[in-house]
This record gives sequence, C-alpha cells and structure tokens, in this order.
Amino acid sequence: MNFPLLPLWLSLFFGVGLAAGVYAVSLWSKLSRLGDKIDSLRMNCAQHQRDNETRYLSRLEHEVEHQGLWEALHHHEHDFQGRVRRS
Repeated sequence: MNFPLLPLWLSLFFGVGLAAGVYAVSLWSKLSRLGDKIDSLRMNCAQHQRDNETRYLSRLEHEVEHQGLWEALHHHEHDFQGRVRRS
C-alpha cells in the first residue's frame, strides 16, 4: 500500500489542530479577562450606589409631590374651550 499524500494530510491536520488550540487558548484568556472586568464593574457600581444613596432624596420625600401630580392629571375637567378646570 502506497499513500503518497499521507504526510501532506497529517501535516495539514496537525497544523489545523495546532491553530485551533492556539485560538482556543487565546479565546479562553480573553473571556477570562472579560469576566474579571465585568466582576470589577459590578463591584464598582454597587460601591457607587452605596456611597451615593445619601446624596439623593428617597422616594418617600417625593411621594407628596407625585400624589399631587397624579391627582391633577386624572381628576380634572375641561370646559367648552378645552381649558382645564380642576374639580
């Protein structure tokens, strides 16, 4: 049995396998670094939220103003000219 193309096919498969291995290691490295950066971003966002929650008003301080706007929006009437009359 004579296989004249066997060395060519073996070198081709070896080259493709080696290239795929290098690509897989490179991809794994990049995904690993990306995961670390995402974890760092999540921790920084949580820290920023904890640090800045005292700077902004809570929802309860706006509740009276929101209730007034809600009442004005949903409980009013219009006259014949289309102007708003509060009831």
